[in-house]
Amino acid sequence: MFRLQKPKPGVPLETLNLLRRQGFGLLAPLSALAALLALVFQRGNVDPLDKMALPLIAVLMLGLELSLRRHWLKLERALNLTYGVCSAYLLALFYHQFSSFVPRYGMLSEGVLWFPVLYMMAFILWTPRRAAQVVGTQIGLTLLITFAQTVPLWQSGRLGDRLLASLAQFFLSGILIALVQYVVGSARQQYEDMRRLAYVDTLTGLPNRRAAQSLLDRLDSGQQPYALVLFDLDYFKQVNDRYGHAEGDMVLTQTAQLCGQHLAAPNLLARWGGEEFLMILPNVSAEAARAAAERARSNLAAYSFASGPVTASFGVAQTAAEGGHSPHEQVLEIADLALRQAKASGRNQVRAAGDGPDPLIHLSDPRKTRFG
Repeated sequence: MFRLQKPKPGVPLETLNLLRRQGFGLLAPLSALAALLALVFQRGNVDPLDKMALPLIAVLMLGLELSLRRHWLKLERALNLTYGVCSAYLLALFYHQFSSFVPRYGMLSEGVLWFPVLYMMAFILWTPRRAAQVVGTQIGLTLLITFAQTVPLWQSGRLGDRLLASLAQFFLSGILIALVQYVVGSARQQYEDMRRLAYVDTLTGLPNRRAAQSLLDRLDSGQQPYALVLFDLDYFKQVNDRYGHAEGDMVLTQTAQLCGQHLAAPNLLARWGGEEFLMILPNVSAEAARAAAERARSNLAAYSFASGPVTASFGVAQTAAEGGHSPHEQVLEIADLALRQAKASGRNQVRAAGDGPDPLIHLSDPRKTRFG
């Protein structure tokens, strides 16, 4: 099975999956309806292939939609199956043309007009390279069918100009559409790759500060509550000084893996800068955020790094539960102050606003924070 294109940073994963799911929710009943209407319009002169295939397609599409609703099937597999069935039907239709429609009318039927739609669907589902391979295979199969069917017609002198013209239009238009889709898809992929570099930390593979800032702006715009966990590796400078920056980079990469392994969308772990990381947890209570921070802290403390034990200090803050939505700058200030409390209290611990007086800075003085 082919894998769908992976969503890029900057577009939430759950949003893309929702759009794909909603799209299939519309595609399934419409495809079933179109198949049944095609039979109705043919009335008493139903093509034998359509008589067998179209009801099966209608039942299959409705069955796939039911399977998705009951969570019996994943969306990726449903889309792959849909493409495979449509491709098989159109190839069978193309082959069937030469024994049914061509002898009667001397040209291809309007049913072959659906091939370009199939080609475009491939470039929507997969990467340009994979889609080009799929479409190239389909065009190759139609060429083989054409060669096998037209050689006997040519030998018997029954290969008319009308059929040759319709075949030329079919192949030229299909190849042109596939080439345009490939060029556009490749340009779009290059753009997305460059955009991805702008939103991803190249060392750890985590979203970077810009990506985190973008998510915080969206949460603020939607007045959506969230919790933040800001944490910083303890004595990280000593790792670089004693073992070199290569080992320090390894520690940062392993930290990203250890602290992010239990987070799933829409939660986000970003590298905030240097040895500092930020968890963004939408619709999460302060207690749950603290539990997530404690899990990350214990994972780090229990892991055997090549350079020796590595710990981190964590600060937890949450948007205001009452009295309006707190801007993320304010929430970051509180998380930063809580992180400083953890550092001042011995490090390798989780602190939240309200845990006790800050021995360094009072929580009510935002002028002495890094985010004011």
